[in-house]
Amino acid sequence: MARLLKMQIPNDELHRRLGGGIPSGSIIFIEGDRGTGKSIFSQRLAYGFLKNDIQVSYVSTQLTTPEFINQMESLGYSVIPFLIKRKLLFVSLYPLLSSVSKRGKFLPRFLSEERLWERDVIVIDSLPSILPPKIDEETLRQFTEHLKKLSALNKAIILTASPSDLDSSVLSILEEIATMLIRLQVKVFGGDLKNSATIVKYNNAMGIFQKIIPFRVEPKAGFIVEIAAVV
Repeated sequence: MARLLKMQIPNDELHRRLGGGIPSGSIIFIEGDRGTGKSIFSQRLAYGFLKNDIQVSYVSTQLTTPEFINQMESLGYSVIPFLIKRKLLFVSLYPLLSSVSKRGKFLPRFLSEERLWERDVIVIDSLPSILPPKIDEETLRQFTEHLKKLSALNKAIILTASPSDLDSSVLSILEEIATMLIRLQVKVFGGDLKNSATIVKYNNAMGIFQKIIPFRVEPKAGFIVEIAAVV
């Protein structure tokens, strides 16, 4: 039976805007162009879960472990205690996936790493770097079935991707299997550039959620939900 994975922290009210938390068993797909805040959004979710005693695996294709720790510290999200207590498993795939040939052979090995999938929440930031450059139907089917099996075990999976980095057919399938689809954009609002998250799809929501969530990011304050709406 699904339960509500809470992610409330004192600094913001993102948890309330997302219906009080995320249902376990969710497949969350965060998509947006470069610079729209995909990593920050996933990092805020991960930190919120950790603060509510939910174990997280975080896979990064862009940051080394020291870079990740420094990035989180700069947001006011100290993760060192969670790493020490093994509540957080951080896996850096940089620069392991720097070559196309390595990416082509990597996915089966990645899926077989059981320790990655043991925790309540698994974050993959970002997905296109893990998938083969030209993924065939069978490999894609195996990957999506793996995600659905994890979902059936009431684990939440968070995937980030720039749509331009995925084939349109692959993007469509990922959007289809996602139980929650979040599309990030940067818009002009009041003469300034503002980040916004649009909840395109949210299956099995356990509370009232806000469809458009404007936000900004500040040093030491982290992810800040704006009060005004972005149109």
